[in-house]
Amino acid sequence: MKNYKLLLVLALLIFVTVGAQSDCDKSKVSNKKQTNKMENSNKPMPEKPVSTPEKNDMKTLAEGSNGKMEQPFIFVARTKETYAKLQTMTENLPSVSEIDFKKSAVVAAFAGTKNTGGFSVTFDKIGDEISIKILSPPEGAMVTEALTMPYKVALVPVEEEEALTLNLSENWKNAAQTYKISSGEMSVSGGFTGRETKFEPQGTIEVLTSNDVVTLIFNLTGKGNDKKLNEIASGNLKSGKADLSRLEAGNFLDRPHPPLIVSGTISAEKLVLTFEPGKRDYVVNDGFEGRGKLEAEKVK
Repeated sequence: MKNYKLLLVLALLIFVTVGAQSDCDKSKVSNKKQTNKMENSNKPMPEKPVSTPEKNDMKTLAEGSNGKMEQPFIFVARTKETYAKLQTMTENLPSVSEIDFKKSAVVAAFAGTKNTGGFSVTFDKIGDEISIKILSPPEGAMVTEALTMPYKVALVPVEEEEALTLNLSENWKNAAQTYKISSGEMSVSGGFTGRETKFEPQGTIEVLTSNDVVTLIFNLTGKGNDKKLNEIASGNLKSGKADLSRLEAGNFLDRPHPPLIVSGTISAEKLVLTFEPGKRDYVVNDGFEGRGKLEAEKVK
């Protein structure tokens, strides 16, 4: 009987010891999992590219009623450099590494100062053209009785070599200064035979300025040919000197071709621009390059 009781006590001691060890092991595993979870939560999440919109779609990146631009202004970013400039003008935009400028552009529309709330900026894509308008509050609507500066920034689909065509409402057209081409020459060289052609540009260029940035809206054709340049580009402006790092020439130049780098001066009466070939991230054999210069007088 004594031996039986002794065996029973030993069995209970072994059970308690094994159970305690099991609980201890489970606690260690749980603590380790919790520690790993906390460590992983502190790691920065990898950046994911902003998905490129489909051909007829656009993706809103930012919008609101308290922008930084007091005057109507349009800004177009098609390079990392111009996008970095836009980031200083608008908060909470995605990182530049998230934008694929080979398939899309970033367009920012600033409506300027409005006397009340209730105004908003709209983007609509009709065919290959993007229409940008201001929506006013409905008549009789309750609105904020304070100054507002509505804006919207959108990612729009456009292939790298294609021009970006915007149809702007009167809100921006009235704010732009129009210059008419008075003289100039464009030359296109390259191709398999290395030929060179020259032509005179004609048409108008609309100019929007705001502090140290400028946007040029080109409405040009080639005299005596079917070349057209309906494009918009933005860049830096300092002491009347403009610098645009990328102007997609579309069918204004023979294809394939790199973008144009545009530089020049802008005054109250005159616009002088020089065009030089830019670069792509890839090499195209037997491609073409464009160069030129033009002068334009302000339309009274």
